Amino acid sequence: MSYLIGLDMGTSSVKAILMTESGVVEKSEHGAFTYHRLDNGGVEIEANDFAKVCLGTIKKLADSVNGDVAALCASSASGNLIVLDKENNPLTAIIGWQDKRVGNEAKDVLGNIDTEALYRQIGWPFGFKAFPLAQMCYIKKNNPEIIKNCGMVCMSTEYLYWLLTGKWGISTSAGTPFFFIDQQSGKYIDFLMEVVGITEDKLPPVMNAGEILGRVKGDMAAKCGLKEGTPIVLGTFDHPSAARGVGILKEGQMLLSCGTSWVAFFPIQDRNKIADAHMLIDPFLSPNGGCWGSMTSVASISERIWLYVSRYVDSSEKAFSALSALASKADAGAGGLRINPKDEPDDEKILSYSKENIARAIMEGTVNLLKDRLDTLSQKGISAKSAVMVGGPSEDPFWIELISKMCSVEVKVIHGKFAGAVGAAVLAGIGAGIYKDEEDAIKIMRGAENV
Repeated sequence: MSYLIGLDMGTSSVKAILMTESGVVEKSEHGAFTYHRLDNGGVEIEANDFAKVCLGTIKKLADSVNGDVAALCASSASGNLIVLDKENNPLTAIIGWQDKRVGNEAKDVLGNIDTEALYRQIGWPFGFKAFPLAQMCYIKKNNPEIIKNCGMVCMSTEYLYWLLTGKWGISTSAGTPFFFIDQQSGKYIDFLMEVVGITEDKLPPVMNAGEILGRVKGDMAAKCGLKEGTPIVLGTFDHPSAARGVGILKEGQMLLSCGTSWVAFFPIQDRNKIADAHMLIDPFLSPNGGCWGSMTSVASISERIWLYVSRYVDSSEKAFSALSALASKADAGAGGLRINPKDEPDDEKILSYSKENIARAIMEGTVNLLKDRLDTLSQKGISAKSAVMVGGPSEDPFWIELISKMCSVEVKVIHGKFAGAVGAAVLAGIGAGIYKDEEDAIKIMRGAENV
């Protein structure tokens, strides 16, 4: 029996699954990252700590089948910069996408750049404050010696791949939050390299998702538990990976991924349609003539939900179970209480209601933010009648019920919080030749007993 390992490298942790080629998830593991928050707004992970968590998580799965794994692939919510010297030793820590140290440096370095034209090249809007392009501008202005001495500029996922294989590579999907790659040509943008002071030989070669980057090196086999020579396959950004894992492959379908942010992902054939709607764009299946991926989000909503839940409902480990249990006892409309989780809490207004109504208003307010996004997209011709929901809230039936009713969409749950890792395992199987493509993988996996 062939096994596949898929990693979903999120903002705060890595989730990993061991899957048979028929789609049965036999085991899952989880490892948490430790961030350091600096006084200047910096958010960093030490490279060695990051590697230890990832390799240790892989090893727990590989050891359970004596390393008998056909291939491994990782999806990632990246945008986490690391700069290495000419011997590939870290010159910086891994700088998180949520880092807030950048002031005016990106505007100073990039000048009057046409951000609309840049968006249409890269696929994501550039806000001058975050992600590797802005962070490299910050380094150029404040630590130019790092750029002078660098041998490789990459993100955390590519660094892990290099540790495993000794090879450098990046897909256009995983590379979109890098902000240096033209999505349609698959080439680095000359102007951006020039202004930050790097050359293309200091960037990972651009390859296709699902392509074998390299194979596990002998000195890494013991650390990760995989046999020497195990194929390591390039993955994608996390939401298109989850879409692959649950079979959201065609226009008219929607993935609802509920994590740090709530993201609605739509396969769309026409890239210009996505750009005109100013959504995030992912290459998705377009290299083989299929759909592009489009994304809209209620950004960082989980933090806002927790702010309200911990303040008004419950602050224990069982807080979200308590939230759902209380909310389900209240009538629709929460007795007239309206809460927008993006607003600051109003004790005077909220505490006059019962806990049941408060809980329901928190949940309804969250779903209303999502509904507003979906209604706006529908006016632009982007919609779906059915959705697959993944992420932590997908394990709670009441969230599913509210979303289905309030957004007028049929909601199913497939793979839950492990969908991104399953999608990475699908790409691992494509790279290893087990599946012809994503549609073939879903046909083989359909009906399998999964997590």
